[in-house]
Amino acid sequence: MTFEDYKRQVEEDARETIAEGADWYESWDDMYDALFTDDAVTGNGSGSYTFSAARAAENARGLAFDDDFIAEARAAGYDMELFAEGPEAVDVVARCLALGLVSGALEAAYEAARAAA
Repeated sequence: MTFEDYKRQVEEDARETIAEGADWYESWDDMYDALFTDDAVTGNGSGSYTFSAARAAENARGLAFDDDFIAEARAAGYDMELFAEGPEAVDVVARCLALGLVSGALEAAYEAARAAA
């Protein structure tokens, strides 16, 4: 997957989670925190989105040479040693970074879901 693929997938997963549970959270900040730790969005709660190192490796394979991912990872304080942490760590970090980048669109989806509830 490319980092653009990660952003699309994270946004899709997060939109599903927002549609199902926006009314459980009183603010966007609370909703964002929940998304950040949700295994179905980032995998950050357990440390794995796929629950399979092989699948995570398949997903993250393209990130080693993805300039957008490398720039975002460096801005967040990661260096290339991140890849030594294993594929599930790389996959989760990519999803967490992607969530931050798509959060503006997701906040609008959250506000719309709250207004509809």
